[in-house]
Amino acid sequence: MENHNLVPFFVLLFILLPASLFTEIKAQQDKDGPFVGVNIGTDVSNLLSAADLVAFLQLQKITHVRLYDADAQILKALAKTKIRVIVSVPNNQLLAIGSSNATAASWIGRNVAAYYPDTLITGIAVGDEVLTTIPSSAPLLMPAIESLYSALVAANLHTQIKISTPSSASIILDPFPPSQAFFNQSLSPVITQLLQFLSRTQSPLMMNLYPYYVFMQNKGVVPLDNSLFKPLTPSKEMVDPNTLLHYTNVLDAMIDSVYFSMKNLNVTDVVVLVTETGWPSRGDSKEPYATIDNADTYNSNLIKHVFDRSGTPLHPEITSSVYIYELFNEDLRSPPVSEANWGLFYGNTTPVYLLHVSGSGTFLANDTTNQTYCIAADGIDAKTLQTALDWACGPGRANCSEIQPGQSCYQPNNVKNHASYAFDSYYQKEGKSSGSCDFKGAAMITTTDPSHGNCIFPGRAQSILFTFHLPRRIFRNPLKTLSEMSSWTCSMCTFINPPSQKSHCEICLSAQPQPAIVSSSTTTSSSPSSKPMWSCALCTFLNPYSSTICEICGNRASASMLSTLELDDDDLGKAQLGSSVGSVFLPLRTCGNTKKGNGENPVGGGDDTGCFGELKGVVLRRDHVTLENGGRQNMGDGGSGKLDAGGNKGLSAVLQPCVNKRKDREVTGVDGSGNNAGGSSGFRAVKAANQAVQVKPLATASETHLSSECKSWKLLSYNVWFREDLEMHKRMKALGDLIELHSPDVMCFQEVTPSFYGIFQKSSWWKRYCCSIPNETAFPGAYFCMQLSKLPVKSYSCKPFDNSIMGRELCVAEVEVRPGITMVVATSHLESPCPAPPTWDQMFSKERVAQANEAVRFLEKNQNVVFCGDMNWDDKLDGPFPLLEGWVDAWTELRPGEVGWTYDTKSNKMLSGNRTLQKRLDRFVCKLKDFKISEIEMIGKDAIPGLSYIKEKRVKGQVKELVLPVLPSDHYGMLLTIRPSDSTY
Repeated sequence: MENHNLVPFFVLLFILLPASLFTEIKAQQDKDGPFVGVNIGTDVSNLLSAADLVAFLQLQKITHVRLYDADAQILKALAKTKIRVIVSVPNNQLLAIGSSNATAASWIGRNVAAYYPDTLITGIAVGDEVLTTIPSSAPLLMPAIESLYSALVAANLHTQIKISTPSSASIILDPFPPSQAFFNQSLSPVITQLLQFLSRTQSPLMMNLYPYYVFMQNKGVVPLDNSLFKPLTPSKEMVDPNTLLHYTNVLDAMIDSVYFSMKNLNVTDVVVLVTETGWPSRGDSKEPYATIDNADTYNSNLIKHVFDRSGTPLHPEITSSVYIYELFNEDLRSPPVSEANWGLFYGNTTPVYLLHVSGSGTFLANDTTNQTYCIAADGIDAKTLQTALDWACGPGRANCSEIQPGQSCYQPNNVKNHASYAFDSYYQKEGKSSGSCDFKGAAMITTTDPSHGNCIFPGRAQSILFTFHLPRRIFRNPLKTLSEMSSWTCSMCTFINPPSQKSHCEICLSAQPQPAIVSSSTTTSSSPSSKPMWSCALCTFLNPYSSTICEICGNRASASMLSTLELDDDDLGKAQLGSSVGSVFLPLRTCGNTKKGNGENPVGGGDDTGCFGELKGVVLRRDHVTLENGGRQNMGDGGSGKLDAGGNKGLSAVLQPCVNKRKDREVTGVDGSGNNAGGSSGFRAVKAANQAVQVKPLATASETHLSSECKSWKLLSYNVWFREDLEMHKRMKALGDLIELHSPDVMCFQEVTPSFYGIFQKSSWWKRYCCSIPNETAFPGAYFCMQLSKLPVKSYSCKPFDNSIMGRELCVAEVEVRPGITMVVATSHLESPCPAPPTWDQMFSKERVAQANEAVRFLEKNQNVVFCGDMNWDDKLDGPFPLLEGWVDAWTELRPGEVGWTYDTKSNKMLSGNRTLQKRLDRFVCKLKDFKISEIEMIGKDAIPGLSYIKEKRVKGQVKELVLPVLPSDHYGMLLTIRPSDSTY
């Protein structure tokens, strides 16, 4: 459970603004309407001149801007343009202005009166987030505001120009539900004076509100769709339990939290002006959601939301105007990467992305709703991109002629640029059909034209009715002489190696070839071997005739391949394009016309709602496993797991495998034995590989110590609590001490974040375990479940729950506990009660109940099963946990009569600031034939010595600071011991 900090401490009445103010604001908005403006930062290389900047604003139909200073050149250029501007007093000028009325009057005369009314200055922002960024200057804030206002009065400008100060959202505590929000008590003296001033002068409260940071700090609690204004079903809307108001987006909730906070101070006649909001288009590895598509979605939907004039749930009659942060990417900003990537445009006025705002007022001219491109996604490693590129230019039959050496799109000569061109070529060729821009997560759709210089991408070419012709052969990169090469193209796998890679290819380790001359009709390759070679149709790797299986991807050569050194289109059509590394990147397709086991459909055994027989809701990373005897897993018979004579039937004849549309979390499976351990479901009928090219099997009994003398085994389940701001390193060190103390054989963690994963990797105990999450999978996500085992692992796999609002899934490990005897250890973090809890202690979730039933039914087919994790279960409201015959709840079986609360705000003093909540959220449920449960205990119940933190809590109208201890997690861990049953000896 992770929403305990979001529930209310008290109930507030639902209060609307006074009728007089409602009438006044409504009349003003009917006249002027809410607007969308932009912030203009100037940390930009080669910033436009003031005149060019203003001309650009006019071209883009931008009518409201905010400056972070009072730049004289820009203010002069804005004269007679009807563009309204907010000027700012920088933080470093607060001392002078707040200390001297004369200085304030001089500032108004020099920066405001000198330009008004030719330049339509509408407001003055005094400082920026002063209360939170430089709290030592807080006492100067109101004197500065009052002095500037007096100067405006003296110049008779006080009715036309409003004064306020932009504040960070962090001045508000407990922002959700909005009805429980209140201002930070330590700032009350300044905030009270500020609100009184704003009320008296009819000025807005300026707020910088970023749903992006709310999402990043509360991943899993706040859904991404809520943050991006995406349409939601009622079940996904956030509900304020005190007012029963439904919130469809995070920004509205943030704005209403400001209104409720003002109401707590008896201020009801000040409106909110959002002076900053936006979404970064690029970030580093710690900010995986800072993407162009998310930035486009957020800002496009934000603009539509404002111009819809729908207000907020609390005040539907008032729509706050907003200023997008920001106009240009400020490339001179210091790290992190996202700091330089909030702009709508680059400094040269090229759009970072093209907003989709058609019909939403007249804001911005860089709108497009038709043109999209497919490019390589950020953060994908070069080897994965190269494999996807090879498929697109080979079996995908994309036109890759323009990325050949000497052609217009060859430069920049790197795999990401070449892959982007190939992906777009395939995407446009397929008519932009659903799933044609995926390549197993290596590609993404963008509205930003990736064309550059003389390189025109197929998407733009099609928009000007230019037609590409498909090549009649698979393109290979011709080799130049060594004296001409900067980078070099491997003749074995076609990977473009950097100049620093002098001797061997980074992908296949082949030696760098000697100079070769390539004709236009054939490809002559130099290889380490003089034996004849055949080219794999899937990954283009050159294999010796002596091998009929591709050394890289495992694809079997057809007879036509073995009769020629090159593959033409006819050969390609005959090639067995089944299971291989290349097929990983086949575009996703809906299942469509699958038929039940008639023997004709190679995907057979399914219906039109599922894939691979009963594989409903499952996306596979691999279509087969290669067995030690040379055979290959066949899923063409409905997931029965049978092998054909050649070892490669089933999917081997299918160009595009049937895969479910759901892609938010992939399912990886491992079956070391080569048999379908998952029965008819086919769930574990695939073998895991941590890399796209190299298949790396998991540990086997011969590689990992398996003691037949062992008389007991320990299994640990622990929700490690995703909060990274609360002594993360010390908490995980304490967890590591518990691991060292108890030495569990199998561990199941929930709420693991990439940061936690990184800490675990550096821990002394890490190397003793085999982990279910490969490094490249761990870091893009928000938080996830993770399994670790010291026992030999036959398979790790993962199954998403189709009904999950929060991306929850069932993770399964099949471990060999004794020689020849396996156990399935499964874990999950079942659906949480948020985002819509009607009352404080409400725990019921129909999604969670359905997930528990689905998981138990799925695991039932195994003889030995332990299912554990944060079930978020409430026996009173959810009912008894759904145990089938032969299943037991380990705690109630071994400790009857004991409550077993793993989440307890009374015993866990770290949670003392919360309302009382005592639940047995974490559980072990088991079905064991060859083993029996022996002991169960809670661990992690002791505070970490010498460690404490401060929590603010509102008590009887006052905010008090509580000094609380720190424990490893807000949950207690569960440690289960099992022993062999008598029958296993």
